[in-house]
Amino acid sequence: MAIDSDAVRSEIKSNLGDDGQLSCASAHKVAEVLGADPTQVGDEANSIDIRITRCQLGLFGFAPKKGMPGYKVVNKLDSPDETILAAVKEAAAEGSASCLELWRIAKEHNISRLEIGNYAETLDTKVTPCQLGCF
Repeated sequence: MAIDSDAVRSEIKSNLGDDGQLSCASAHKVAEVLGADPTQVGDEANSIDIRITRCQLGLFGFAPKKGMPGYKVVNKLDSPDETILAAVKEAAAEGSASCLELWRIAKEHNISRLEIGNYAETLDTKVTPCQLGCF
């Protein structure tokens, strides 16, 4: 259900970080508080030129600019858990897995979202679509 754009934009503005940007976690908090779809929050942030940063999977937004060191914080794992690796492989049967599916796997295996991002990186799995519409 779409929520009034002005309400979403207002909530976004009240959840900006000190850098004037909206973290992925804060964007999801806005969606939860308003009962909005996360994609709407991403779209509204984009419409008012608010950058979404600090992807919870570690894929973007940890450096001031794309291409700078630390922009991504995921790493390939040296000794991944084979059960979790198999779950990510299954989710990415066609080379990509959705952000939402990776979140589900992380929760199911009681690991952090950043850690599941590392599993995706280990398998060279493309993550798409993003729940916020960032990719």
